[in-house]
Amino acid sequence: MERPTTEISLPTSGMKAILFSYYTRGERKAIEAIMLESAEFEQIGGKPRLKKVDATYRSRMEDKAVLLAVKNLVDAEGKETKLTQNILDNMPEDDFVALEAAVPKGTTKKK
Repeated sequence: MERPTTEISLPTSGMKAILFSYYTRGERKAIEAIMLESAEFEQIGGKPRLKKVDATYRSRMEDKAVLLAVKNLVDAEGKETKLTQNILDNMPEDDFVALEAAVPKGTTKKK
């Protein structure tokens, strides 16, 4: 099934980004797994207690959310490029902020 998309313009690079309108269940689980894998728990008196958290989990979740939401980037000549971690890491901050603001939010609940 083809997912609907939206298109935004990136403020600094001028590229266009085509984003999926929603995440699949598998994508949402992949994003959430980053947080769960970053925490280490221990049992104390029969109750789990948070022992340690990898503080980089938030930025890794943000990156994963953007990477999974962006279908393609389109340059001024119309050439489409798949967004990669390397492109994301070298992207101007304003472009990343615009992408992050445009990713799908939550779920749509039926009434």
